[in-house]
Amino acid sequence: MEVREVDLPGVGKKFAVQTREGERLTVIIHNTGHREIYNFRRGEDFPFHALRLEDEEARKLAAILGGAYFQPALAGSVDLILEQLSIEWVKVGAGSPFADRTIAELELRRRTGASVIAVLREGKAVPNPQPEERVVAGDTLVVVGSREQVDQVLATARGEGG
Repeated sequence: MEVREVDLPGVGKKFAVQTREGERLTVIIHNTGHREIYNFRRGEDFPFHALRLEDEEARKLAAILGGAYFQPALAGSVDLILEQLSIEWVKVGAGSPFADRTIAELELRRRTGASVIAVLREGKAVPNPQPEERVVAGDTLVVVGSREQVDQVLATARGEGG
């Protein structure tokens, strides 16, 4: 697959993708977080289909395409390990029990088995956050674990479990 990347000043980035089969699509990632996907027919310069996704929707689609939810039966042994992983982006709202607490205070690994692998804040990422990293309303936690573990984190973030 061929991928060409172009900066779009004031807008974001554009990725032009062409598959081995000659299929073409363009993905625009806006600075606002939303994405646009344009699909082109062979030999045509104008898209026949366009799709707009919000940030959370695009990340979930990426996880699906990346195999976080399902791997075909023909996949190799490494893929079988990935089949058992789920990655979720958990938005922390003002009323969330996660707001204004440190990673250590949340005790997500102990309580759910899932791990916070990054905190997304104001357009920047804090990869492998330290236990003393404080989570604030507006943050997005990138959480990894089994589907059940991640679902438990989502329920806890909504105040449904503990």
